[in-house]
Amino acid sequence: MTMPEKSEDLIRFNRFLAKAGIGSRRICDDLIQRGLITLNGQIEMNPATQINIRTDQVIFQGKEIKLESSHSYYLLNKPGQVITTTSDPYGRATIIDLVPSRERLYPVGRLDYDTTGAILLTNDGDLAYRLTHPKFQIQKIYSVRVLGQVSQSDLDQIPLGINIEAKTPAIAEILNVTFTDRYTELRMVLREGRKREIKRIFMALGHKVVRLHREQFAFLRVDDLPTGKFRELSSEEVKNLKELADGYQG
Repeated sequence: MTMPEKSEDLIRFNRFLAKAGIGSRRICDDLIQRGLITLNGQIEMNPATQINIRTDQVIFQGKEIKLESSHSYYLLNKPGQVITTTSDPYGRATIIDLVPSRERLYPVGRLDYDTTGAILLTNDGDLAYRLTHPKFQIQKIYSVRVLGQVSQSDLDQIPLGINIEAKTPAIAEILNVTFTDRYTELRMVLREGRKREIKRIFMALGHKVVRLHREQFAFLRVDDLPTGKFRELSSEEVKNLKELADGYQG
């Protein structure tokens, strides 16, 4: 007699892969739609397919994928000249090289090659998805150095939206501004985190960003974490991150 499926055993294909630590949900969607993962011996290209975590067999790169019994969470103060990826065909240093772990870790979002500062690494794909998707509006605070003097009119425009050749204007909050002979120094808040967003904002205004440091991701700061070093998040920090992500009501 076949036992009926329990609702708690069913999960979307892409979410299962993300929770298993394969990558963010976007990465998992791409892998599925490229036909690189099999479900019960057959290629399944629909990320929304419901699978049974107890009875269905999922194979990726010749290995059966199982859900992790536990997750790991790390905060890294990323140095410059390190790429935010799990591997690099050109042999460049990656952030995974800086956080040795037995688990399959991957970054939560990304920072440019020359950008420094706070970035999370985890094997909890579900939380990573919620922390990086624009609709969840997770706050990131950056310190920014711009070459030259940015006019007040340009500064006033940034919170209203700057066209960076995307579907919607890029909006950032400016916390404070100081001027030196050569630079404009700012602290800015982003809540969507598009690719190279701050650099593209100032490029659209005719200015060049020469230093970019993410000082805070959500409520996590790297003030006391030396460049290139990492630490494991406390259980309380993980709990607060999950509560923050779950608080979105959109």
